[in-house]
Amino acid sequence: MIQGQFLVIDQIEIAHNMYRITIESDVIARGSQPGQFVQLRINEGIDPLLRRPFSIHRVHRDKKTLDLFYKVVGHGTDLMRSFKKGNTVDLLGPLGKGFVIDRNFQQAIVVAGGMGSAPMFFLIDELLCAGKKVTLYWGVKNKDEIYCIPEFKKANVEVCVTTEDGSMGHKGIITDLFESSIHIHKNKDSIRGFICGPKGMIRAMQKIAEKTGYLWQVSLEERMACGMGVCMGCSVKMKNGTNKMVCSDGPVFDLSEVLFDG
Repeated sequence: MIQGQFLVIDQIEIAHNMYRITIESDVIARGSQPGQFVQLRINEGIDPLLRRPFSIHRVHRDKKTLDLFYKVVGHGTDLMRSFKKGNTVDLLGPLGKGFVIDRNFQQAIVVAGGMGSAPMFFLIDELLCAGKKVTLYWGVKNKDEIYCIPEFKKANVEVCVTTEDGSMGHKGIITDLFESSIHIHKNKDSIRGFICGPKGMIRAMQKIAEKTGYLWQVSLEERMACGMGVCMGCSVKMKNGTNKMVCSDGPVFDLSEVLFDG
């Protein structure tokens, strides 16, 4: 874990109110795993007081940079839009436990919903580097939230998209599309599943995943303060009766072990 001031290389608006910021940090880029996150101090004052957690969206180790991806949803992210090339930002990371990519499978099913796509790009890059076949199921509200599809297809990633308004791909929600496609992914021993998205989507996917017969890892999102398990503000319930911290025990967990209320 490293804390320091790092140079902003670039920031671009990917879609309306959705931004990708590229930061130079050789040490964080080299030490990061898919699913981990950083804590960003938005400014030097107390507005906002606490750091904000951001999934590591992508890593470019050859360029010694990492990308963060965010949507403007409040005061903190609104302030981040002012970051310019040449500015420095205060980062703490990498933090948390990421996705496990081992030799025991050949095909990866990646399911992302909305801003849950943020950590999945780094994951897909690493899966491809490990020689895995990748299928991405990506659900969003409309086509303006979709990007990088040509890049994925060029890398032989099979991409299945749903939009709630029907402006791209299948109209509907991604859990319905995946459930209707379970029969396509038959070889249970060679497949692993990975998921990140809104809690409602993850809850639905937990039930669907039981029908697949293969293991699923999930990246959870909770409000965080310290990012290191000290404040205990990001506690989640497990089916075995214990509580775990998303920031330090996760954010990646075995999907079958998480207990969702309701």
